[in-house]
Amino acid sequence: KKTFAALVVDEPGVLSRISGFFSARGFNIDSLVVGTTNMPGLSRMTIVSSGTMSKLDQLRRQMEAMVQVREVVELQPERSALTDLLLVKVATKVPGTRSKVVEISNLFRAEVLDVSADELLVQVADSPWKVDSFLALMDKFEIVELARTGVVGLSGCGQPGQISRPDVLPTVHKAGKKLSDAELPPS
Repeated sequence: KKTFAALVVDEPGVLSRISGFFSARGFNIDSLVVGTTNMPGLSRMTIVSSGTMSKLDQLRRQMEAMVQVREVVELQPERSALTDLLLVKVATKVPGTRSKVVEISNLFRAEVLDVSADELLVQVADSPWKVDSFLALMDKFEIVELARTGVVGLSGCGQPGQISRPDVLPTVHKAGKKLSDAELPPS
């Protein structure tokens, strides 16, 4: 498994092109998170994918060649801050379940967000492997519902893998301006 951070142009269709790029090469995306950056007109993607190291390195080089991609770096787990967010709702009808879930949650520095007579809603924000461990312990109970954001990450301070600000930023479309048909992505 490798985690990549990519700086991409913030325009319609980029997410579809990147995910299609992985799919066309036979790679599954384990996690994909996209968000805004401090650079106007650019978004940051954090992508986790599995495969052989050489194939994933080749994939990174090919992704760097895409027009919409400004930079791609590998985030190495031991040199990066990688965080995953889990929301899980657990049934607590069985006697003793509530206290066990709260106890496990406390061990993982998880936060109980909501409580009802029959359920607990717990939030865990931590490294992906700790979130996996927490979820494995919750599997002993009745999970009513869960949602996971996927991995976001930054390289550690002074560590390789930092995405640098490009010299030229893309043109940002002003809010309210209608796009012409020529500016729309193909359907």
